[in-house]
Amino acid sequence: MGRRDRSVTGRSRALGRPPVWWRGSRAQMARWLLAVVLALGAATLVAGQVRHASDIVAGLGALRVVVVARHDIEPGRTVTADDLTTRQLPVLALAPGASGPEVIGRVVTAQIVEGEVVDRARLAPAGISGIAALIPPGWRGVPVPRPSDGSGLTVHVGDVVDVLTADPGGLDRAESASVVAAGATVIGVEDTSVTLAVRPADAPGIATALGRGIPVLALVGPNATP
Repeated sequence: MGRRDRSVTGRSRALGRPPVWWRGSRAQMARWLLAVVLALGAATLVAGQVRHASDIVAGLGALRVVVVARHDIEPGRTVTADDLTTRQLPVLALAPGASGPEVIGRVVTAQIVEGEVVDRARLAPAGISGIAALIPPGWRGVPVPRPSDGSGLTVHVGDVVDVLTADPGGLDRAESASVVAAGATVIGVEDTSVTLAVRPADAPGIATALGRGIPVLALVGPNATP
């Protein structure tokens, strides 16, 4: 019988019939088992990552629709629908002042950059417009003339400046110049004047300086100490 079986198997191979699967080579079986193990491992890893992501999303809690800036919005600009787009973000990731579409029509008091969630802290109260919207609560708005010859400092709304004056009786001495208002904010720029938002205590000093002539504006750089 043994000879007959071997002869039949030999004839099957000669006729091109493949051997049954358990008679394949050990190397082929090892590769097949390895592929199965790797597939199962990959499936387990992916399932774990999906569960982890789901846990993170669930942990962030409810979502809320907020408005973000479609592009940079400069101080003094009145917010329009074209300035905004909406996104759904986790409530826990939002600042308390994050706003919705109700901010349309309000004036920007500090720059909002593209993609930033619009915060009510950077907007003037509803109903206030123009230069008045850029004056911080309790501060004063004071106009300062610009030199008619165009020699004055070039400034823009939102710039921070110091206001300097000089004693007409001692112009040749450095100590005769003094700062009458430090950290004033430019809230309006016209051909003949610059309007500044200043602290209440600084307003009288600027008025006195105006009696001596045109004060000098000194631009304050980033992170400078007044």
